[in-house]
Amino acid sequence: MSETIERDEDAPAWPSRRNLLLGALCAISAGAGAAAVEHVWKRKDLSARFFNTLSIEAFDLPPTPGLTFADGRPVPGFASADLGDKRSLLYLWASYCPSCRAEHHLVMALAARGVAIYGANVKDDPAHARRFLAEHGNPFVAVGRDERALLQRALGARGVPASFVVAPGPKIDVSILGPIDEDAITTRVLPALAKGA
Repeated sequence: MSETIERDEDAPAWPSRRNLLLGALCAISAGAGAAAVEHVWKRKDLSARFFNTLSIEAFDLPPTPGLTFADGRPVPGFASADLGDKRSLLYLWASYCPSCRAEHHLVMALAARGVAIYGANVKDDPAHARRFLAEHGNPFVAVGRDERALLQRALGARGVPASFVVAPGPKIDVSILGPIDEDAITTRVLPALAKGA
């Protein structure tokens, strides 16, 4: 004799094992996807890329901790206001950059000629930056830390080195994205620095 089991119509419907498994897999996939997006977002610093408020007219770079001039005075950071009333050279650099190392003698030569050079030290360890300048010389009137490369990105540079002749305003008069050489200094940098306001 067979027994019939009747289902109560008011009882809740239980999901099948297959639906439970699919639901669990979807939840795990969504969690893994969210974690991957968060990792990439933080690693690539996408917030800074999409919401960068810095510009040549509005930035403030803190000093590199412990960096001093030869006479022991601390090397200051700098801001857009420091560049606003004169022509100067803004140089983006880092101690880990081979091109920056190779052309450092050219930057030192510009400083020896009396050029006011502001150095933005990009994504660099302060101890490495201090060691580099102690060994190779400090051509800068000020060195600001661009720790997250926000100023670099705001100026359109994809990396270091990058050189900018800044005119009063401040505004960019000449941009050299990448290494500089003696020809660029002679034909582009020095003539731009020599212009009137």
